Amino acid sequence: MRPLILTILCAILLAGCGKTDVQRDAADEQNPRVRKGLEQMHLKNWDGAIDQFEKALEKDPKLARPDLELALIYHQYKDDYVSAIYHYKRYLKKRPDTEKRPLIIDWIRQAKISLAGEIGRSSGDISDELIRLKRENNLLRQQLEAFQGKTAPAPAVANVKTILTEPPPVKAAPAAATPAAEPKKVTTPAKPVEPSAPAVPRTYKVVPGDTLFRIARNVYGDGSQWKKIYEANRDTMQNENDLKAGQIITIPVL
Repeated sequence: MRPLILTILCAILLAGCGKTDVQRDAADEQNPRVRKGLEQMHLKNWDGAIDQFEKALEKDPKLARPDLELALIYHQYKDDYVSAIYHYKRYLKKRPDTEKRPLIIDWIRQAKISLAGEIGRSSGDISDELIRLKRENNLLRQQLEAFQGKTAPAPAVANVKTILTEPPPVKAAPAAATPAAEPKKVTTPAKPVEPSAPAVPRTYKVVPGDTLFRIARNVYGDGSQWKKIYEANRDTMQNENDLKAGQIITIPVL
């Protein structure tokens, strides 16, 4: 009898492990709070999404999808790296066999590096990585400024007249004298304005640890523009996480 029970239990466990992330995510989305949280994310209402996901976890702590979504919100939009790391680890604990495990472990590493940069403490390989990222960020900022042109036009000064731009006043002729012919105004033809070169997209070489959010924050100064980069590279990317070190991607002009 006991061998039969063990066989049944093993079969149940294997059936559970055989589910893909997509299937398990779909099961979590049956929860109404999870659905509402995803709707708020679509609307970019991050606080509303956080509220719905946290309520979903209060009702059912076994849910895993809310932990991953909370981690991404805290990491990418709130810069709350402690909360992001906490929810990433909770997700991995609930789904140790997830297909996204290598990617999430890398996200945890990135969050730790960002946290070390904020508090001014780092050690070992994190310190080296932080220095590399700072150099890379400075280089990208210089390239962006050179690309967009940082020279601002000189401010206009109101009500200022110069001798060069106004002709001298014409004196009235004496009554007995024959009025002199009015001098012809010499107009200098305006210089044709040369059309400015249209802004063109540029390329970017992916480095280890890059995400679309990080790349957008570096090149645009706004990580939420990552979807623009994804749309411009959909012909070479299977999804928004399909990035490899050394990969060349297109950075569109906003």
